[in-house]
Amino acid sequence: MRVNVGCGPAEERVLLTGLHAVADIYCECCKTTLGWKYEQAFDASQKYKEGKYIIELAHMIKENGWDCPSN
Repeated sequence: MRVNVGCGPAEERVLLTGLHAVADIYCECCKTTLGWKYEQAFDASQKYKEGKYIIELAHMIKENGWDCPSN
């Protein structure tokens, strides 16, 4: 994962495709949740998702450039 994106602890969630262990991913600068990473799929048909990332388009906002605000 890139240095500007952090990953939280994995937790089990029931998603549309069944039970998965996922970890939220977030911006290291502003701490906004961007999506999640599939850590483990419990259904054999969903194993291909393990290690993949989902970025929610709703969290991708560009205002005055992509730079994080200064503290």
